[in-house]
Amino acid sequence: MAKILGIGNAVLDTVLKVPHAPHDDEELRASERYTQIGGNVSNTLYVLSQLGHDTAICTTTGGDSEAKQLISGLKERNINVDHIQRFIKGRTPCSYINLNAQNGNRAIVHYRDLPELSFDHFAKIEIEEYDWLHFEGRNIANLKGMFNIAKTFLTHQPVSLEVEKPREEIEELLPQANLILFSHHYATAKGHDNGESLLKAMQSKLPNSHLICTWGAKGAWLCPAQGTIQHVPAETVSPIVDTLGAGDTFNAAVIHHLIAGKPLVEAVQAASQLAAQKCLKHGLDNLLTPVEPSSAIANLSQLGTTKTLVVEDKSSGKSVVLIKYENVVKAYLNNCPHQNVPLNEAYKIDVNPFEKTMKCSVHDAFFRIEDGLCIEGPCWDEQLEALEVRTDDKGDIFLL
Repeated sequence: MAKILGIGNAVLDTVLKVPHAPHDDEELRASERYTQIGGNVSNTLYVLSQLGHDTAICTTTGGDSEAKQLISGLKERNINVDHIQRFIKGRTPCSYINLNAQNGNRAIVHYRDLPELSFDHFAKIEIEEYDWLHFEGRNIANLKGMFNIAKTFLTHQPVSLEVEKPREEIEELLPQANLILFSHHYATAKGHDNGESLLKAMQSKLPNSHLICTWGAKGAWLCPAQGTIQHVPAETVSPIVDTLGAGDTFNAAVIHHLIAGKPLVEAVQAASQLAAQKCLKHGLDNLLTPVEPSSAIANLSQLGTTKTLVVEDKSSGKSVVLIKYENVVKAYLNNCPHQNVPLNEAYKIDVNPFEKTMKCSVHDAFFRIEDGLCIEGPCWDEQLEALEVRTDDKGDIFLL
C-alpha cells in the first residue's frame, strides 16, 4: 500500500440518463437522475483507494451546502480530506452530465466560479510523507510553484501529471514529471492524429519521463523513459454502459502497477483492462468486481418502424417489445397495464405508422411509440414500462 496525494479538481456531478444525445431545440425526458462525486483527480484517487492505497486530496470547495455533500462523499470513498482549501465565497464546482443510453457516451457541462487551489495552501503540506504525487494539469500559475516544491523536498517519490487539454505554459511543467498522461484531446489540439505522433514529438524533449497517450477505442501509445514507443490495443467492450471516469480509472491503474514495480507496458495493458471493465458498469463503485457482459437480445436489422419485434431476455426472463422510433430503438416490457397481459396475447401487435401508435391485441389500448403512453382505450393515461437498451457498432441490441 502506498500513500498517494492527488492535486486537482473535485466536483459534484449531476447525471441525467437520456435516450440519445440531445439535438438543438429538442426536449428530452431523462430516465434517471443522480448525483455523484466527480472530478479527474477525485475519481483517480477513488480507484486507487479501491486498489488498496492510502489516498488524500488537495482541492478546493466553497462554503455552501454542496461543499458538505462533496466532502462527505470523498470521505465515503476513503479519500482523506485534510488538505482541502475552503473558500467562503464562491460555489462548489459542479458538472451536469448527459449520459447517452444508446452508447454510454457523455456530454459534460462544467460550472466553476471558485478560486483555484493556492500555492500557499499547498506549501503547508508535508509532501515528503507521501509515496506518490499526482497532479491534474490545470491551475498552471500555481502549479509551477507546487512542482518546484516537489522538486526541492521529494527525494525518490515519483510525480505524475495528467495533461487533458492544452493550457498556456503547461509544457514548462512536463520535464519535472516522472509520468505524463496525455489525452487524445491534447494530441489533436497540437496537430497530431495518433498517439505515436505525439510521443515522437515529445520523446526528445522528455527523455527521462514515462509518456502515455490514450486514444479511446484506438488504444494507448506509451514510451518508457529512455525507451521506444509501443502501442497497446484497446480492450473490446460490449455493450458500453458508461464511459464516464474510464480515463481516470486508466490513470489510477497505471500508477498502481508502476508502484508495484511493473514495466510501463504491463501497467498500460492492465490499465486498459480495468478501464474496459469500468465501461461495462455505471459509476466507479465496486470497480474491482468483474462484470459479465450481457448477451444481445436482437439486432437493428430485425427492426422496422411499421412493426414490433417481441423477444425474450434470457438473463431476466422478461418479454420485451422492440420498435424503431425516429432512428432510436424503443423498448417496453411486454405487459399491458390494463389487465397485465402481453400486448401480443391474442395476436400480433398492430402498428399505425401515421399515428405512431401500437395497439394491444386484447382490448385495443393504443400506446404512443414515443413514450408508451396510452392515448386511447381502457387504460387511458397509463404507460407501458420503458426499458433501457443500447446498441453496439455491429447493431446488436442489449437490455440494460
